[in-house]
Order: sequence, then structure tokens, then C-alpha cells
Amino acid sequence: MNHQPTNLALLDRLRSTDVAARVGAVDAPDILAEFIASGVRFVSSAAHMERRHDDAVRELIACIRPTGDAEPILNEGGIYFGCWLESTGTINAELLSRFIPSVAAATFAGFATHQRDDGLFPYKLTATGPVSSQIQMVTPLARSVWTHYCLNGRDKVWLARLYAAMTRNDAWLAQWRDTRGTGAVEAFCTFDTGHDLSARFWHVPDSPFNNDPKAFHPDNPLLPFIAPDLTANVACQRLYLARMAEELGESGDVWLDKAEASTAALFTQCFDAEDGFFYDRDRHGRHVRVQSDVLLRVLACEIGDDAFFAKALERYLLNTSKFFAKYPFTSLALDDPRFDPAFDYNSWCGPSNFLSLIRAPHAFEAHHRHVELSWVLQPVLSALFKSTRFAQTINPFTGAEGFTEVYSPSILCLLDFVERLCGIQPRPDGAVWFTGLTPQQIEHRDVAHETGYARTVDGQDFELINTASHIAAYRDGAPLFSAPRGVRIITDRTGQITGLVGMSASTVTGELTTAEGNYSFAIGPNEQLDLKGQELVRVRDPALVAPTY
Repeated sequence: MNHQPTNLALLDRLRSTDVAARVGAVDAPDILAEFIASGVRFVSSAAHMERRHDDAVRELIACIRPTGDAEPILNEGGIYFGCWLESTGTINAELLSRFIPSVAAATFAGFATHQRDDGLFPYKLTATGPVSSQIQMVTPLARSVWTHYCLNGRDKVWLARLYAAMTRNDAWLAQWRDTRGTGAVEAFCTFDTGHDLSARFWHVPDSPFNNDPKAFHPDNPLLPFIAPDLTANVACQRLYLARMAEELGESGDVWLDKAEASTAALFTQCFDAEDGFFYDRDRHGRHVRVQSDVLLRVLACEIGDDAFFAKALERYLLNTSKFFAKYPFTSLALDDPRFDPAFDYNSWCGPSNFLSLIRAPHAFEAHHRHVELSWVLQPVLSALFKSTRFAQTINPFTGAEGFTEVYSPSILCLLDFVERLCGIQPRPDGAVWFTGLTPQQIEHRDVAHETGYARTVDGQDFELINTASHIAAYRDGAPLFSAPRGVRIITDRTGQITGLVGMSASTVTGELTTAEGNYSFAIGPNEQLDLKGQELVRVRDPALVAPTY
């Protein structure tokens, strides 16, 4: 094949990269060795990008340590000493599965180990033991567990243990968090959803009554809230419990019926059709009309079809007067009079939070909105590359880092977003994504950055070079394919090409060059072309939702 010209100097540097030397001394060399075994290496024409990627690996390992048990697990980091179910034990560990899978597996399993006898999961694991004074759940645990299972060898014994534990937790929620019999899930306090200081929970206690997760304060004039994010969590959770049941030789039908009932309760109780938004419903039956990142949370739980998501994008997520700040996504709508951009403390009343950012891809990718997601990845990566520490929040207007440091969600955000934008990403469906974009210069003069990324999949070493005009991939040192910049090449885990996705807001034209032949194409934004025989066939064309004002 006539391989497109690439940056051979960058490729040579990628191949000669010594990750251990670049990362430097760490307290857990065995964990660094597992990261190195993933084959992940990153080089760039911009030294500061490489430096921050190395910082992320080093500080990620600093977040891995024993928490109550002898086995090391992921900790939240920063001022947060422990492992939280809403974040560390779900979305954080899910991302970690692609880099240090043994620690991710132990992190998930920790919640089963410390589950209460009545079925409730602790909301956090600490050095002094599990804590169960609230529920605090956002990302569905079952989906994170399923993703890890699919990516890392499909250990059915491990899966069966987690499935049984999640089944018991689901029963606890149904028994104790539906006092009004709506079929939805109720919040008894602010901390149940981790929305600290959010105007969503003004005049609601931070903790449940007497710190009992079964009780809300009887004197509070508003509680309990029927909570859209908690209800969506359970709906999504049940969909993935159905998959697990079938994988383990059982019927998933009961779980599918329960998921459908949860989704129906979500829309009946929490959705305002006129606003196109999900709100809490208070004890008086009124919607709590605070527009927060609860919308993104619900959508990240795979609620709604493609058309529903497109409307949410246009009206809210990509609206610069709502959540699409220069550095998205704000935790409260920008046009809400209660919006507060203060980012130097733990606040969900305005600033952009890294937990929202690492949860966002689930919403966008479920509806094949890859280009729109890249508009989120680019500014956030720009902010991370210029930062001096890994904070919990960023200023939505300037990208300046905010509260705390050595915070695993922002560390994993950098590693994940680099891989999604210009790297090689294994997927739970057995695909591998090679994405042909490069980090953009968000501020000041435009600079054409170039990158190289490597990853090992099933013992094969893959490499990807992204330049200003082309991408080139290699398998075990030999050319695999090349293509114009602005496309994502989809392969199976052996590197066999199965299709392309358009990753640019403009139509990309050119030639996909492979050892089996060359294929001319023109591909629009989010369009997918599958390789069938000797032809590229359009299988999806969802077009594009532009930012709104």
C-alpha cells in the first residue's frame, strides 16, 4: 500500500519512549508496571502536553492505596480520603479499567465486600471502614462493572459476585427510597446525589435525619424529593443487570420490566415537557425548577432516544446561555440567577466539575454525537494541559484550575480525553477506536500540534500518529492503515478495519489506505461508513447539532 507520509521523527520517539523514566519514582512500582503493560504511551510536538500526561500517570498511582482492606483500590484524591460510590467506585474505576484493570476490579469489589446485611452499599470506603449514612449514587455501578467485565477477560465468577450484590442493593432502594409509592427513587438530603452547595438543594439538609439513610428530616418543608438522577440511575442499572443475568445463564426479562417501570416513573414524576428538562418533585408535588447538571446525569444514564438527545443538545447542553460555557459543562445553568462561578471550593452551584466531564461521554456516544463531544474534549484538554495541578473544578470562563489537587477524576479525565481525541481506545463491544484529531490551541495564536499514541491490545502493539493532515496506524511495527485527518477508524481487537466515523464539523474526503486495498470516501460529521466487502457503506448519518445561544 502507499502509506501516507507521516511524522517519522514523532513515531521514532513514540517507539523509544520509556514510560517509567518519564513518570519517575512512585510509591507503587508494581502498579506503574501494570500501567506500562497496557502499552499506553503518548508523545506530542508540544512538550507541555507530554509533561502533563506523565504527571497524570504519576499522580494517578498516588491515588491508589489500601482503604480499610489490605488490597489497594482507587481513592478519590485531593482532600477526599476514601473511595466514593458516586465517582471513585463507578465512573473513575471504569476509566481506570483501561489502564490498571486489577485495581479497578478491586475497587468495584470493595463495595460488595462491605455491603450491609440489609443490602445497602456503603456510600464510601475509608481507611477506618465503610460509611453508610447516605446513598450518594450518580453513575450506574452495573454499567461500569459490565464495561470492566467486557474489556478485561469476562471473569464470570467476579461478575456473579457483583451481580448478586447489586441485586440486593436494588431491593434496598425499592424498599426504602420510594416512600410515596411512585416507582421512582427519592433523595432525602443533598449528599444523596453529591450535589454539594447546589441551589437544587437549598433549604434541604446535607445529611439524612440522624444520619440514617432510611430517614428524611420530618420537619423539613420540602423533603422527600423524587430525584430524576437517582431514578435514571436505577433505570440504567436495571438494563445492565438484565445483561448480566443473561450472561450468567438467567433470564433478564424481570430486570427489563423493572427498568421500563423506572423510566416511566422518571418521565411521569420529573420531566417537564414544556421545558424539556428533568426536575426534582418536592413533597407538595411541585417541580424544583433549578436547571442543573442533573440533565446531563439523566442523559448519561441512556434515557431518551436520538431525537430526544438532539433536542437536549440544542436547547441546553450546547447552549452558551445554559451549560456550554467556554470550558463546559457548568453545574448550574449560566442564566439561572443563582449561578455562582466560584470554583475555589467544592461547589455544584456553577463551576464546571470534572466529574460531570468524565460522565459526559456516555451521553454523547450513546447517540453517536462524536463531533459534538469533541467540542467538549478540546477546551477541557487545553485547560488540563496548561494546569499546574489536577483540581476538582475549573473556572467555566477561563479554564483556571479550582479546588483541591491530586484529584483522580481530573487525572483520569486527561488520560481518557487524550485517548478519545487522538489515541487508541478499546471498547466494551470488542471494537477499537483510532481517532484522527489533534489537540487544538484554544487561546491566542493557532498552533498545529501533532501527537503519537500507543496501546497494546491482546498482545498486539498498536501505534497511531496524528499530524495536521493525516493519521497513520501501525500494528507490531508494520503499517496498518492511513487516512486523512478528521476521521475515526474502527477496527476489531486484531486491527481489522470495520468502519469509519466522521469526526469533523466539515465533510472529510480522501482515501483510506490499507494492505487489503485503498478506499476513496467522503464522510460527514458523525456519519458512519462500514467496510462491507470492498465497499464503504453508509450505516448512520445523524448529521450535526450546532452550538446555540
